[in-house]
Amino acid sequence: MASERLAVVGQLAADVAHELNNPMQGIVTYSHLLLERLPADDPRRGSVEKIATQANRCTTIVRALLDFSRPKKPEKKLANLCAIIEECFSLVEDRAVFHNIEVVRDYTECIPEAVVDPAQMQQVFMNLIINAAEAMAGTGRLSVTTAFETDREAIQITFRDTGHGIREEDVGRIFDPFFTTKEVGHGTGLGLAISYGIVKEHGGTITVESEVGRGTAFTVELPLGRLEEVVG
Repeated sequence: MASERLAVVGQLAADVAHELNNPMQGIVTYSHLLLERLPADDPRRGSVEKIATQANRCTTIVRALLDFSRPKKPEKKLANLCAIIEECFSLVEDRAVFHNIEVVRDYTECIPEAVVDPAQMQQVFMNLIINAAEAMAGTGRLSVTTAFETDREAIQITFRDTGHGIREEDVGRIFDPFFTTKEVGHGTGLGLAISYGIVKEHGGTITVESEVGRGTAFTVELPLGRLEEVVG
């Protein structure tokens, strides 16, 4: 059912994104040209800056729509998933929202490398890490646990936060495109839908457990993959 919903909404998203892309590019281009021509003390500059900022935000949303509707085929290679997670943390640790968050790592030493697209996996992990930080409002504990299921040759990675949790009636919808529990202007509702698609394309699963007031845990399970899938 989730796959069917993604396919239908994906086609709609593609149509909308293409219709919006050209006019938005024009607004972005001309607003930046105006900024270049206006002197720093021009009283109109503030208004034009607001136009440029909001136009850039719209462009980001359109790009997300295009990424969702036409996901790139994974370029797989052998990669260390723990190293990818650490790279994600290095990219976000200086953000204000992470300054009062305790990160607890429990990486199983025997986890082997997996055949994945490192860039796409970084996108998935980054989305889960940032969502966790925002759910905790910048204060709490984020635990990252890895495990290797030898019988199924699959790696499990769990991101567990101590945030506000997700209401039971919302848990079944969080992977739906455009569904979000965030305030207006704080997300497009596409991050988890795109992550779901990426993990599915890798032959894996992404599941969630949550309790209001106690936190949320997202678990990504990925098969090791086959060497013949490696690009290049």
